[in-house]
Amino acid sequence: MELWQLDIVGGIQLADGGEAKVVTGVDDHSRFCLIAAVVRRATGRAVCLAFAEALQRFGIPDEMLTDNGKQFTARFGRGGGEVIFDRICRENGITHRLTKPRSPTATGKAIPPDPATRTPRRRRRLG
Repeated sequence: MELWQLDIVGGIQLADGGEAKVVTGVDDHSRFCLIAAVVRRATGRAVCLAFAEALQRFGIPDEMLTDNGKQFTARFGRGGGEVIFDRICRENGITHRLTKPRSPTATGKAIPPDPATRTPRRRRRLG
């Protein structure tokens, strides 16, 4: 069984005053970095492009673990339905697992640890 974790890390200040986000993905067992894509906006499309590239490069995992962000699920949005990420998982036979709401460390493996404390970093501003 193969499980990947996906998350979005934000708060990277750019020279022009804007902010970038990083789409991160790791193999749950080996902690191998599968995705590290810098994006201006972490839209569903940007996240899915990074995810699709990883699928093409590394193959199809059995399962995906993500938080409940709007890029990953419409479970808490208006009208429900299926987001692009869910469709990619369904079409590739991937079981998409969601963390419990308000459990920010559940996908912490997808965020590099802070070397000073060895704890997961969460949306910290750089610079």
